[in-house]
Formats: sequence, C-alpha cells, structure tokens
Amino acid sequence: MKQWNAFISHASEDKDSFVRELYQTLTNLGLSIWYDEFTLKVGDSLSKSIDNGLLNSDFGIMIISQSFLNKGWPDYEYRSLLSREIGNKPVILPVWYNVTRENVSQYSLYLADKFAITANDKNINQVALKLLEVLNPNIYKNISRYLYYQQLIKNAKPQKVKRSRLKVSEIRHDKLNQSLVNRIEILHELIFNPFLDSSNLQDTLDGFKRDMYPHREVEVWEAILAVFLIYSQRKQITEYKILKDIIAHLTYFSTGSVYDRAYLNTDELLELMEMLNNRLKE
Repeated sequence: MKQWNAFISHASEDKDSFVRELYQTLTNLGLSIWYDEFTLKVGDSLSKSIDNGLLNSDFGIMIISQSFLNKGWPDYEYRSLLSREIGNKPVILPVWYNVTRENVSQYSLYLADKFAITANDKNINQVALKLLEVLNPNIYKNISRYLYYQQLIKNAKPQKVKRSRLKVSEIRHDKLNQSLVNRIEILHELIFNPFLDSSNLQDTLDGFKRDMYPHREVEVWEAILAVFLIYSQRKQITEYKILKDIIAHLTYFSTGSVYDRAYLNTDELLELMEMLNNRLKE
C-alpha cells in the first residue's frame, strides 16, 4: 500500500471554488489525500504531475474544468495518461467540474470517452462519496450501512430484548500483532475487567478484532485510561462506584455522546471532557 489513497491534479484557478473543499471532505471521510503538490499552472507538465503523484498514491483524481482544458496540454500528455492504467484497473479518476461532454470531447476524445464523475459547486458531498467507493470500499460500505441504519431507525419503535438475542458483528481481523495484544491486555486488566464487566480476556481481544481499525481503537482506549488514572489519582478517588462512573463518562465522551448519570458535578465533567479531548486531537 502506498502512502496516500490519492492525489488531486487540478488547475490552480479551481482551488478556492471547489478543490479545497473536496479535499477537506475526502480527508474527513478518513482518506489520505495529497493535493498541494499537484496544483497545475501554465507551463507545468500534466504527465510529470501524474508520474510524481502515482509514485506515492494508489489513485490520481483529475479535476477537469474549463481552466484545466484552457491550459493547452499537448497530445503526448493525454497518451501518457493511458499508459498509467494498470491492466483493467483505473488509476486515473476524472472529475468533470462545471464542464460538459461536448467541452471535453472538443479537447480530447480520450477524456470524453473515459467514465467520469460530474461535479459542480453544490454536489461536493456526492462527488466525495463516489470517489470514496473506489478509493476505500471498506469505509464506503461502513458509511452506507450507517445511512441505511439511520433510515431503518427513523420510524422504529424501541423495545427491550434479552442480551442473548443480540448479534455481534463479524470478526474482521483473524490475528492482532503481539505489540497490540500486549496493549489490549493492559486495557483489559485496568478497564474492561474491573469496570466494564468483561472478565474474559479473549472476549476483549475479539472485540478489538471486530473493529475496522483496531490500532486506532486501542489509542482511544489508552487515552481514556490515561485520563482515568491521572484524574482519579489527582482527586484521590477510591470509591468504586465513582471510578466506574468516570470510565462510563469518558467512554461516552469518546463517541461524542453524554452519559445521563453522574456522581460528578458539571465542572468535574467538563474537566474530564477537556482532558480527553486534548489527547484525541489528532
């Protein structure tokens, strides 16, 4: 796997109106995008930009606008694009920004015949999702499932069910490396076993194997553990129910929600939240 999911090749005139927001949307979706190095100005080589970008990226996103076409890339530049396609796998992903098929075909039949995403200033989110489907299908599937779930629960009626009827998600990772297992064992002994009713280490390990990104999940729990230890020792808290309450609040804070019970007052909860947020900024 290369360093970046994709780079964006675009005309400098389109940065403020479209590309910067598209870049930000893609990064917010969890993608790594390299685009500042590939801002094309008059006299720049399109093929050289793509060569450099593909050395470090899995895909190249090409924003084809009127400004892009007006730069007058020579024919050999377009022929070089064709050679970048490895087998039947597309590596160049064209995005037509405020241009029509007629505009593109007048300039290059190759670009006009190549499947492209049509974009304008108002559909950046839709464009980002279409690119996401190619750049990282796993993230795309998760978002699609989330949107489908939101639609399902919109008119659903809540009801209580036995825990035995609940289905857990599938295990995504058959094996975790030993370094990660060591860190999870520490989390199990200090958090999951004493406060979250997970007495079986294997159950805890299986839970992390179900996560899409277990390394990131471990980092979040380590931040929770750090705040828990520092706060409880600083405040000299030893009562179990309050310690468990702290863990519950930190867990909810890490997901962007709020725990509805509290032994701590508002100022204490805000302090906890700030301590955790400072450790989860990256």
